[in-house]
Amino acid sequence: MRLPAAALRPLKGRPLKAKIIAHMHQAAGPVSGERLSKVLGVSRVAIWKHMRQLQTVGYAIETTPKGYRLVKEPDAPFPWVFGPRESQMHYHQELPSTMDSAMELARKGSPAFTVVVAERQTKGRGRLQRQWQSTQGGLYFTMVLRPRIPLAEAPLINLAAAVDLAATITHLYEIPVQLKWPNDLLVEGRKLAGILSQMAAEPDRIDFINLGIGVNVHNDTRRVKPPAVSVAALTDRTVSRARILEGFWDRLEQRLTGGSLAGVVDQWKGRAVTLGKTVTVQTLNDQVTGLAVDVAPDGALVLETADGRRVTVLYGDCFHPQV
Repeated sequence: MRLPAAALRPLKGRPLKAKIIAHMHQAAGPVSGERLSKVLGVSRVAIWKHMRQLQTVGYAIETTPKGYRLVKEPDAPFPWVFGPRESQMHYHQELPSTMDSAMELARKGSPAFTVVVAERQTKGRGRLQRQWQSTQGGLYFTMVLRPRIPLAEAPLINLAAAVDLAATITHLYEIPVQLKWPNDLLVEGRKLAGILSQMAAEPDRIDFINLGIGVNVHNDTRRVKPPAVSVAALTDRTVSRARILEGFWDRLEQRLTGGSLAGVVDQWKGRAVTLGKTVTVQTLNDQVTGLAVDVAPDGALVLETADGRRVTVLYGDCFHPQV
């Protein structure tokens, strides 16, 4: 659903919306405007206006003689959904690219775990500048990271993000997600999500890493090539983009706050679909084909070529054989 411009005005006053929704969640039945007015310290007219605004952006709120009742919430990642993190959320109906927007924020000093999310991107991109199809219903966001890790460990961020995103989706919806080196999430060979990172660094330190992620959630993937699949198509459960983002955020923040990526390679291998396959890796200047035998401690893919050589590739686009 594309929202009219007027519907975006409710993005002001987000703390109050979060509190209103929280009170309706906690209530056993309808909550009166009078009670909300007293508890939240605002007028009943203000409560009524916020209720109308919430309804405009997709909240099903029933008005009864006894008060307001929350019937259904949209799955959109509105900032107020994220509680204390809402100030870090930059929500847009449409952007050329969440990565470009996050780059501007990062260069201006935005804090770690600032998130730019868009309902739709007009110029979303994947690896090697390929276009990322950003149709309505997917989850498209870029997260600004400022990890306190050695520069040599930067490639592990992609692996960590893939592991944590896969774990989040598996936990929420019991979907057996597998990982394709270096940045894709697959289910039965079909692409579920992709990850792209861009870094700004000094010779001795990382300034920031922007992690761009696109997840097929509700969007129609039937005509996408190569084959893709959405979360909603794989489960009978109610699927929420906001819950996916929140769960991923929790896992990655917990991992990086500790300042260590220890164990991430083994965790990635535990879900790997690339290892054991003969694959072709395209780098900017070369192409190599071989049996994927391992992932090195720095995140590089180790290939064994037909002539018995072992080749290590740190950056590239990996192509699995078509079955």
